[in-house]
Amino acid sequence: MAVAFVLTPLVRCYSRWRGLIDKPGARRSHSAPVARGGGLAITISLVATTGAWAPAGPQVLPFLLGAMIVSLLGWWDDHRPVRVGWRLAVQVFVAAGLVAWLGPVESIHVAGKAFALEWIWSPLAVVALVWLMNLFNFMDGSDGLASAQGVISCGLFAVAFALQSESVSFVLAAIPAAATAGFLFWNWPRASIFLGDSGSLLLGWCVGALALFGTLSGSVSIWLAFVIVSPFVVDATMTLGWRLIRGERWYTPHTEHAYQYLIRMGWSHLSVLLAWIALNAVLVMPVTALVLWKPQFDLGAAAGLTVILAGAWYVVHFVIAKERVTT
Repeated sequence: MAVAFVLTPLVRCYSRWRGLIDKPGARRSHSAPVARGGGLAITISLVATTGAWAPAGPQVLPFLLGAMIVSLLGWWDDHRPVRVGWRLAVQVFVAAGLVAWLGPVESIHVAGKAFALEWIWSPLAVVALVWLMNLFNFMDGSDGLASAQGVISCGLFAVAFALQSESVSFVLAAIPAAATAGFLFWNWPRASIFLGDSGSLLLGWCVGALALFGTLSGSVSIWLAFVIVSPFVVDATMTLGWRLIRGERWYTPHTEHAYQYLIRMGWSHLSVLLAWIALNAVLVMPVTALVLWKPQFDLGAAAGLTVILAGAWYVVHFVIAKERVTT
């Protein structure tokens, strides 16, 4: 946390010097120019601290290598836009590499029954990793939102691993949570620097890798992993689905996420962030605690939470927004 806190303003100075500035626009939610690329501070902190403090474990090296690759990919994109095909190719490469290094994913438990379909679960694990990297990138559009979700999600993974005495995975979850918290001080509304792709892709990688660690060890089910990051997964997935239904390009910038609707309706970035934190505190954290206490309820808890979050997404998009337009 301390390293990221100290490095972030230095990275901000570099970003300003290189002209890495996000300017206001029709597809952006901020009203003043803000430096981007602050995720580099999280990456440096994560790599340095993990190298110094993490206990030995088979997941440490691939976790760090993947973190550096995806963050450098984002850092390059922060400087000069990278074509979507190349971005996806690198993401698939690192995701497949992690699954191949630590896997395969042999079985998944559904309602207490194990389904051993390695040829399905391993490719789906790669898809999930790629999707998590991109959805954090999609959701990084309001001050502090993605970084706060990163702190909460990695923190909850750390708690889950600690309760299962998974010391290596615990450290690999606690370090990005702390590093992101150090960055969040500068990203808190009104933000003086944004994550940029170097940070959003990194946070998606961390969350996806932690979910894979838990799945392979049996300490965190895929349903609990979903619960931990569900606010981002549900919003990004439903928004993407809605855009595809309307024939729009899913990878182009837009302002159709639930939080973007709220900002257009007059909510401040601080109000949106506090509401998002409250959503995690009122729904995600209690459901996570329930599943940790009663693992047999993981699928039902995940399904119930999905219905609630999807309902909230629908209300924001088609009820509140419609009433505002009518008014």
